[in-house]
Amino acid sequence: MLSINRIEKLIDELRRKSIDLVIIVPGPNFRYLVGSYIETFERFGALIICPGNSAYELILPRLDEGRARATGLPYAVYGDEEGPLNVIKAFINGNCGAVRVIGLEGRATLNYLWILRKVIGEFNDYSIDDLLISMRISKDEDELRSIERAVRAIEYGIKAVRESIRPGMMEIEVARLISDAISNAGAEPRDILVQSGPNSAIPHWIPSRRRIEVGDVVVIDITATYNDYYGDLTRTLVIGNPPSDFWRIYDLVKRAHDDAIASIREGVTGAYIDSIARKVIADGGYGQYFIHRTGHGIGLEVHEEPFISQSYDKPLPRGSAFTIEPGIYLPGRFGVRLESNVVIGLDGKVEVLDKYWPEVIVRV
Repeated sequence: MLSINRIEKLIDELRRKSIDLVIIVPGPNFRYLVGSYIETFERFGALIICPGNSAYELILPRLDEGRARATGLPYAVYGDEEGPLNVIKAFINGNCGAVRVIGLEGRATLNYLWILRKVIGEFNDYSIDDLLISMRISKDEDELRSIERAVRAIEYGIKAVRESIRPGMMEIEVARLISDAISNAGAEPRDILVQSGPNSAIPHWIPSRRRIEVGDVVVIDITATYNDYYGDLTRTLVIGNPPSDFWRIYDLVKRAHDDAIASIREGVTGAYIDSIARKVIADGGYGQYFIHRTGHGIGLEVHEEPFISQSYDKPLPRGSAFTIEPGIYLPGRFGVRLESNVVIGLDGKVEVLDKYWPEVIVRV
């Protein structure tokens, strides 16, 4: 069972660090290790591990017992009337011995800390984020193919836009059209950004009721998941005749995108790839308008390591998946961003997952 193998691999790493107890809270690391998301909201829920004797157990609210059972992992549940303290204490007393150091994720809330102090008293905490990142950064074939399936579904969304977008449509209408196309392609739509006219110069603009006009530049940035794994693509369109300097900027961004991808190979750093894209745009005279990193890792999170940024000096391993998405943004006028998803395969070969590049000009 894949989840058991991953938990056992984590335990092997934890033993080397003299950690007595580990708490994995609901979220992407929990999904990676357990095999499914189980969201417990304000209630305590965790995969709890005692590395010393390789013991682990899911501790969840009773209302999630069916989902716990479906994982095939050992579990214990508690009711609202009793709370989680007794089941946590029973697991620790039966498996851990003295607990002096607890491994925690950065995403664990203070509530988890307070509950553990009620059970254990004082302890030292140890961040296990780097360890979990090192496990997740190199995807297996199933993970890479799930990302690819998400990308294919996003491309259906882009095709739906290219075929249907017209002046007078609101940004939110275009976003709904994309969402429906992704669902019909068998994936889950996530964040869908439709940024038209001056909004296209705001990289994280959320779709509004603004109506798209003739001459607008429209940036379409789409994320979707398949089997919980993200794809993330961006394309830029123009409705009718483009602004006077549009093609100069579009061509610069496309060249930065292409040159960055051409530089990718196993072992280079994210900082190196970022420098390639940034130089193209800076040499073209628009360096001050490239206001974000060149890319980010994708997987169970839409933003995860590796980062294709000026400060990321770690070598990219086989199995890593990430975006390449340079952009130029002219405040109050328009922006251009182009984004692809790239993987370094387990054989070391670089593969660009997206294939669909629509005609940029939408004739009206």
